[in-house]
Amino acid sequence: MGTRYKPSMAKLESIEDVNLALRDIGLAEKELEAIDNEANKKIAEIKTEAAGQGEKLRSRIQDLSAKIAAFAEYNKADLFKDNKTVELSFGKFGWRKTTKISVKKTTLGLLRKMNLLNCIRTKEEPDKVAMTELTDEQLLQVDACRKIADDFFCEADTEEINKDLLKSAS
Repeated sequence: MGTRYKPSMAKLESIEDVNLALRDIGLAEKELEAIDNEANKKIAEIKTEAAGQGEKLRSRIQDLSAKIAAFAEYNKADLFKDNKTVELSFGKFGWRKTTKISVKKTTLGLLRKMNLLNCIRTKEEPDKVAMTELTDEQLLQVDACRKIADDFFCEADTEEINKDLLKSAS
């Protein structure tokens, strides 16, 4: 790589310093992306490996649970005449009453039609995108206001940085 002027990080004194700082941002972002990609790759590999290692154990748990359920079903009359749960020194098994609601595509409309609005979950919040169409006066009437700001940004041109890296490598 060729030698290049590195601006003092205490203060940028010229447009060239700003340009070089943007280049440094782009290089740092590129390195971060590579680090994140490598980490994600390792995480995926570890998850795959863990899933493989745990496969026999998960299968064993499922098999034993099915056997316990079969035993409980076969001996239901004797084991569960007084309680729904049998407690043993290494754990417990039994039945729990659960309630599940199954709905169809028509359920929501029928709930509305029957005015069972308390059974409909709705998340209400201001739609700020739609509110951009309101006048300032309308915004004031609904206790809102438009705030316009010049937010600073800086964006590295990764394509140019890549070209520069290729030039420097030659």
